[in-house]
Amino acid sequence: MIRFGPMSIVLLCGALYGVMRMAMLCSIPVNRLANCLLAALIAVFALYTAPYIIGYAGYYDAYPWLSFAPYNLTLAIGPLLYAYLTLACGGSLPLPRRQGLHLLPALLQWCYYSYVFAHPTGFKDAWDASVHRPYVEPLETLALLASLTAYLLLAWRDWRRSATRPEWGRNLLLAVGLTGVFWLMLVGAGLTWSGLDYFQRFPFYLWLAMLICYLGNAGYRHGVTPFPKPRLQPGAASRPTPDLAAQAGQWHATISAEKWWRDPELTVTILARRLGTNTSTLSRTLNDGLGLNFNEVINRLRVEAVVRALSQHDPRTVLDIAMAEGFNSKASFNRAFKLYTGETPTAYRRRFDPDAPVSISS
Repeated sequence: MIRFGPMSIVLLCGALYGVMRMAMLCSIPVNRLANCLLAALIAVFALYTAPYIIGYAGYYDAYPWLSFAPYNLTLAIGPLLYAYLTLACGGSLPLPRRQGLHLLPALLQWCYYSYVFAHPTGFKDAWDASVHRPYVEPLETLALLASLTAYLLLAWRDWRRSATRPEWGRNLLLAVGLTGVFWLMLVGAGLTWSGLDYFQRFPFYLWLAMLICYLGNAGYRHGVTPFPKPRLQPGAASRPTPDLAAQAGQWHATISAEKWWRDPELTVTILARRLGTNTSTLSRTLNDGLGLNFNEVINRLRVEAVVRALSQHDPRTVLDIAMAEGFNSKASFNRAFKLYTGETPTAYRRRFDPDAPVSISS
């Protein structure tokens, strides 16, 4: 009897949310390849939960021929994670042919399940008892853990070497690394207690559903900001380094487009989190790329916004405009305005509208 209970519904919601985020990631015009790789990673996790979604709902009891459907592509997790993080850190992927070799184990995995799935149910039951469970499943699990460990170490190495070290990349590695630890614990529990049934495995698949939602949310939030582009230094063709001026310009454009300067509580930590990097990388990139520190960048944008408003004869007082654009005190506004325009706000406004309200000391 087919019946979707709490377990199957929770996992189904996680998988469907992942599908929605996959479509959104693939539609982003920037970072297209990287976002598609992340969407593929989400798809692998969503597919892996599919047998448990339909299993908890009773599909395998009603339709036993569904066994061995090719949902398991877990050997693609490591390569997809590594390729995505390489692009997110400003690196370049190997040639397409070489990159495809990383996915060869996952292709063989899909061919194996597709081959067995095409056979009658009686053959599949016998194959499962005599071959798959005693031989193929342990080998597949060992290959998965080895692959995941190797690619996590490679990705962590490249993240550490990256000049930008995006915070999102570190969090992604941590999330997938914890998933690998959970997977290993699941294998250990199965060996200790002679196997776990469907229902005993539910906490792990609940974790996967939450991981899918996290990857979709955080990946989309960071995927709309252009990733740093690699620049090859003379004599070091194999060591791409990010163009800090270009990266700083991209971040400056994002801050301007999102109008983040209007937040009076904005700090370098908050801004780094929004841009998907860390505070040291953000500060270094702004200083080296623009020749400005964090406060100078934000105050310049705030002053420019105030100047635009005054030039357009905004009827509000200068202080009201300044507060609306993110300044949190009259003194800091007066100081910044005089620094970047060479005039007091009162003198600047009177040049455009002598009769306009000022209500601010200068």
